[in-house]
This record gives sequence, structure tokens and C-alpha cells, in this order.
Amino acid sequence: MERRHFLATLALTPFAARAAPRPAVFVVHPYDTPSRLYARYRPLTLYLGGVLGRPMRLVIAQTYDEQIEMIASGRADYAYLGPTPYVRARNRAAVEILAGESEGGQAFYQSALVVRADSRIGQVADLVGTRVALGAEISMSSAVAPKQMLAQAGIRRADLANVVHLDRHERVALAVLHGDFDAGGLRLDIARTYLPRGLRILATSQPLPPHVIAASPRVAPEEAKRVRLALLHPDASGRDALAALGPAVAFVEVEDAHYAVVRRMERALENW
Repeated sequence: MERRHFLATLALTPFAARAAPRPAVFVVHPYDTPSRLYARYRPLTLYLGGVLGRPMRLVIAQTYDEQIEMIASGRADYAYLGPTPYVRARNRAAVEILAGESEGGQAFYQSALVVRADSRIGQVADLVGTRVALGAEISMSSAVAPKQMLAQAGIRRADLANVVHLDRHERVALAVLHGDFDAGGLRLDIARTYLPRGLRILATSQPLPPHVIAASPRVAPEEAKRVRLALLHPDASGRDALAALGPAVAFVEVEDAHYAVVRRMERALENW
């Protein structure tokens, strides 16, 4: 009897393994430390995995380019993308926006140029000949938008003593605070957290289209629809997951057309 039970179990095991749902992959770009990103996005992937009825694995990409490759190629099913990475991923494949991030009821955010509070620099035009720290080259709020603000003030790359990309926003803030650079570009809400420590906001950008959660081309339309609805109309567990992203974060409907401004900015800065 025991032998028959063992053989029956053995025969069913491969079928059970084949029937197990494939985990979905959700990829985030490395704009903060891995520990903080994990704490922020793991509740969201648990929530969405519950909605889909299959596990969702959180992956923190090593670089922005790796994240773009993963979502465009289908190695990742879902991604949290900034405006510039979304546009570049969309240029490569039919990546689909599911929802845009809103904070405090505003479906946009801004970038800032910052200097030390005791700096003599009073306006963007004064940055000629200075050292400027930026974030990752592909980051909208810590690189693309700051470059646009410089360009609008008539400042090109050749007019600056040095421009260095330091990847994360906090590195930019600390580099300016420590006097390693005269000015820096980073997201406005992050810049504000450093004001008590001695930074000053020199200028802010135009409103920028929001970060998005997008699906890769290989995600089935019905599944993508379920994730979209879960983001736009979260239940109690979903609201708890969104709270981990920020106290006033929600998701709203946005379309690819909202990112035309990003495409224009990138074209304008091609020869910066």
C-alpha cells in the first residue's frame, strides 16, 4: 500500500511542478539604496501578486539601461519607470502604460537646481564656469530637466567647469553640501528634505509627467487590465501597499501622449 502511494505521488510531482504559475517579474530602477527600494516596493508586488494569483518577484536593476532592456525584451513583466526610461523603452517595444503615479493629488513632479545656502550664486545664469553634479544621465529629474534649466538660461556643457553624473539623488545633494560641487540637479521633493541641512533651491523646473507602472509586450491584455484596475481602484490591502510608496501616493490614468514633452526635451538637448 505504501509503495503504491509513493508511486502515485511520484507520478503526480512533475505535473504539479508544471502547473505551478510562473512568477511575474517587477523591475525598479536604482534611484535609491536597495534596502529602501525593497521596503518601498515589496508591499506593492505582494499586493499585485495576490491580485494575479501568482507570485511577483521584485528586481532592482543594476542600471537604468538594464531596466529598459528587461521591460522592452519581456525579461520583466512590469516596471516602475521614470519619464525618460519609459520613452526609451517605448521606442524599443510596445510597452504599455498601466497607470501614472500621483502624489498629494498631483499627477506631476518637478526638478530643482540646488546650491549651498551660503553660496553667492543667485540665479541660474551665475552657474557659468562652475562645477555641477547631476544624477544618472537618463534620470528626468536629476539630469534631463536640470540640463534643460541650464539651457534655458543660455548655459551649455562647454560653459561649465565640470559636469559629473553621480547616479542617486542623495549623492548629488551631499556632494553640493560638502562643497565638492557648486550646484546640483535632483528631484524637488528630495531637495526640500536637505534644506534644513544647508541646501538652497536655486530654480525649479516646469511640471514633469509622472512615473508610471508599465507592462511588457508579452503580458496578456486581460492580465494587464487586472493590474491596471488594481492600481487605479485598490482595495484595503492595496491602499496599505501604496502607503509604503509614500503617505499620499495613488495611481491615475495617463497616456503615452503625456510624454511628448519628454521626447521634445531629449531632442532639444541632443547637442547640449
